[in-house]
Amino acid sequence: MQINLNHLRIFYYAARERNLTKAAEALFVTQPAVTMQIKALEQYLEVPLFRKRGKFLELTDEGTVLYKYAEKIFGVVDEMEHTLKGFASLTQGSLIIGTTRSFARYLMPRLLSGYQEKFPGIKVSLEVGSSLEIAEGVAAFKYDLAIIGRIPLPAKVKPIPFKPEEFCVVASPYHPLAKKGAISWEELEKEPMIIREPGSGSRHFMLSLLASHGVKPSVLLEAGSVEFIKEYVIQSRGISFLYKPEIKQETEMGLLVPLELGDGPLYIETIIVVPDGVTLSPPSRAFLEQVDKLKA
Repeated sequence: MQINLNHLRIFYYAARERNLTKAAEALFVTQPAVTMQIKALEQYLEVPLFRKRGKFLELTDEGTVLYKYAEKIFGVVDEMEHTLKGFASLTQGSLIIGTTRSFARYLMPRLLSGYQEKFPGIKVSLEVGSSLEIAEGVAAFKYDLAIIGRIPLPAKVKPIPFKPEEFCVVASPYHPLAKKGAISWEELEKEPMIIREPGSGSRHFMLSLLASHGVKPSVLLEAGSVEFIKEYVIQSRGISFLYKPEIKQETEMGLLVPLELGDGPLYIETIIVVPDGVTLSPPSRAFLEQVDKLKA
């Protein structure tokens, strides 16, 4: 048998207050109930815990030892309750978000700065990878949630629509296509293309888009680094598909040109990925609420 924690708590209050009546009031029970529980504890431990001195209780040597242990135990309990309530009230806790390298650069700073201003006690970690790697990380509970481009998702996760991001065909200003007005999809077929690595959301979108227009791309190379892709395009070695915000600086400097397609701008759907069938943590729910406000 183990010590009855309810008996121990009653003993703790009685020892702290040095009075059975005050202990009963603090615990919202009757004084006879306090007396009975303390006697039960003394019988279990086979030692006296109190001696009466006037109106007050005085601890025996055995009671003093037990009180020191009880003080430690209920100190830890109080700390535990405070910590757990802190999670619920978002004064502390953690949030691990997965995202792509592109989104980490231009999308996440705005989302996270507002969240951290509102919940400074939440420790936020941002992890990057391809859309597929990140989605698989959410499925494995490596990340609390993720923001990626839409791809075929693994089991055990579900998507929440986020917002569309503008996508574009990009070329060097010296490329022949850059000197034309609106171009057709057929004109892209023979152009050397630099595409993202397998598992990338932008790669999936680009290949799906080209296939829907009957275009078989002439892939020059695959790369996981957007900076590398931009540099190759700047050197007129090929064209690529990139998020428009990714090329803002190079466009302003005249190093890259977004090509105009005859059927208008391109938009890729971005999604928030969360574990399926799992109750989200308070920090995760707060992040989703924050994102909803930004979308509105």
